[in-house]
Amino acid sequence: MSLKAVPLAYYYSWGEVPDNMILPVMREFKDNGVDDLVFSHIWMTRILREPLFFAHLRKRAYDLKMNIIEPHAPWGQCYDLCCTDSARRENLIKDQKLAMNYAAELGAKTYTMHVGAYESVFFKTPNPELRKLALDSLEKLIPEAEKLGLVIAVENSYERSNTAGEAVFYASYFNTPAIGCCYDSGHANMMEPAGKVREKYFSEMDDAWGEKIEYFPDSLGAMLPYIVTCHLHDNDGYRDAHDLPGNGTINWKPLLARLQQAPRLMSMQTEVVSTRQSVRKLVEVFSKLRDGENVK
Repeated sequence: MSLKAVPLAYYYSWGEVPDNMILPVMREFKDNGVDDLVFSHIWMTRILREPLFFAHLRKRAYDLKMNIIEPHAPWGQCYDLCCTDSARRENLIKDQKLAMNYAAELGAKTYTMHVGAYESVFFKTPNPELRKLALDSLEKLIPEAEKLGLVIAVENSYERSNTAGEAVFYASYFNTPAIGCCYDSGHANMMEPAGKVREKYFSEMDDAWGEKIEYFPDSLGAMLPYIVTCHLHDNDGYRDAHDLPGNGTINWKPLLARLQQAPRLMSMQTEVVSTRQSVRKLVEVFSKLRDGENVK
């Protein structure tokens, strides 16, 4: 399967954009040939507390004949799958179900979620304890995903509770096509062990791991059978920079050659901090990647 046949949705750093600039930014994407935008967690979280914003967003997309798809679920301790706050968990499920319905209304096919890192990082809660909570959340959310025709995509990150191995654990636990994985290239790059100097990592890795990082080589290989969508961005292997491909250490051509072998791949997403360069530059780089060119 050629990656040019896989829909690519573009992420933007909407948290840095005032409301009166949303339409001009969307129009700039349209003028550069982009039809699909990522349903940002920034927008999704706002819609949960401000429902009218969904109507405004939908109207802007309709006017420009654009799609707002491939959502990232609200995340953080009060939204993540392994949230330990018993007083919050019932409403967590309600909020995620509501968000999934908004996503489906706009035509989304996947719904990316975080297992959660808060308890693992700050309280060193062991993975087996967090798995019980995350599995409970997924058991309650998967029927909603099945009803809506969505696939919950569990994302890999760089904390003990979010390694590629943990993402695969959840995707393989349930006997349903309504769950899979979201492969995050930048997070995977941080977990590669080759040639790493521990002292170069940014401070969040100290919080997450302490003295010894348990590296996870070849996250892509482990996740490949389960990948339904992906977040594509670059870094230097030491910090979660969300850089433009070519500005970090990822070798993109072989990575994408392997990614196109993912049997369940439904979509791709950029996840570059987009205010660091023009929309035109963002589109140019990802167009080269999809054409099989290396950007290194």
